[in-house]
Amino acid sequence: MSEHRPPEHDEPPGPLPEPGIDVTDAPDWWLTGPDEIRELLESLDGVTVEEIGRSAGGRPIVAAAWGRPEELPGRTCGSLASAISGRDIEAFYGRGKRSRQTILFVGAAHGTEFEGTVAALNYLNVLVTGRDLLGRDQAKLAEAGRGFRFVIVPILNVDGRERWRDHVHWIGCETEYFSLITQGRWKTGEILHWPEGKVHWPMPLEELSHLGSYYNDAGYNLVYDGALAGDCQPETTALIRLARREMPDVTILSHSNNGSLVEAPASYMPAAFKQKAAQIGAVVGMRCLREGFVKDNIVSRPASYAGEVFYQGDALYHACGTLPVLIEFPQGWQGVPDNHRDILDIGLAVLDEVAVFGDRYRFRG
Repeated sequence: MSEHRPPEHDEPPGPLPEPGIDVTDAPDWWLTGPDEIRELLESLDGVTVEEIGRSAGGRPIVAAAWGRPEELPGRTCGSLASAISGRDIEAFYGRGKRSRQTILFVGAAHGTEFEGTVAALNYLNVLVTGRDLLGRDQAKLAEAGRGFRFVIVPILNVDGRERWRDHVHWIGCETEYFSLITQGRWKTGEILHWPEGKVHWPMPLEELSHLGSYYNDAGYNLVYDGALAGDCQPETTALIRLARREMPDVTILSHSNNGSLVEAPASYMPAAFKQKAAQIGAVVGMRCLREGFVKDNIVSRPASYAGEVFYQGDALYHACGTLPVLIEFPQGWQGVPDNHRDILDIGLAVLDEVAVFGDRYRFRG
C-alpha cells in the first residue's frame, strides 16, 4: 500500500483515512495529468491544440480538435431562444444538415473524475492512428468515428486535478479516503461526503483543511456555475465560448462514479432532445450488456436524482443548441471493474456507441 499523504495543511484533530491502494500507480497508457495529456495531443497528426482560457488558479485550459469543421450557411441569429421565437430554428443552426457532425467531449469538471478522459484520449488516438494507446487495432471504432469532428477538453477543472495530481486511479480505493480527496475536510476534522458539499457554493475556503478535487481554486463546483448570471467562473466562460464557436451537435459531459453510464436528460431543453438523450442511454447500456461488461446500466428515472435542476448541460444547450449527454464512467469502486483495461474498454464502447447512434439517427434530429 502507498505511503502517500495529501499535501501539508494545518492538521485538524483525528487521523486521516488511508486509501487502501497505491493511488499513484497506473499503466503508462493511462493518461490523467495535464502535462502528459498535452504532450500526447500535440504529438497527434491532424490534431489542433489550443488554450481556450485560464482557470481560477491561473492554469491553462486546453482543448484539441480532429476533423474538418463545418459551419452551415444561412445563420442570421446568435440566440437560440430568439430563433425559436422567430419560428425559424435554422436561423440559429444554419440551413440544411452537417455532413460531418461535431462531438464535444468535456472531461474532469470534477478534477479527479478522469476515467472518461482516459477513454476519450484513447478514442482520439484511434481516430488518428487506428489504434488505442495500448497499441491494439481498433479499426471498427475508427471507421465509426472518423465521420465526425471530435473536440476534447480533457480537463475542465485543472485546479482540482493539479491539487491531487499524483492520484491517478481509484480502483478499490477506500470510500472515506475517496471522500477526503474529492469532497474535502473541515478544520474540525470532519470529512465531507456527497452530496452535502453541494449546500456550500462556493466552498468556505477558510473553514477547510483540505479542499476537494470537485472544486476550482476559488472553491466553486463548476457544474452548478451561474452560466447565465454574468459572473460565472473563468472555466465556464472558456467552455461556453468554445461551444458557441464549435456549435457541437452533441456534448458529452464526462463524470465518474461506480459506472451508472448515461444519466437522465438535462431538465431545461425540448422534449425531443430529452428523448434523444434517453435513446442514447438505452443503446449504450445494451451495448455494454452485449459486450458482457460488469457495467450495463440504463437510467431508470426521467430526471436527475435531485429532480429538475439547472445544470451545466442545460447551460450548454441554451448557449449553443447542443444535445448534452452526461455520462458517468466507472472508477472501479469496490474493485468493480478491478483493472484499468476493463475501465478503458467500457469507455471506448460507450464512445463508439454514441458515435454509431449519431451517424444513424443524428443527434439533433
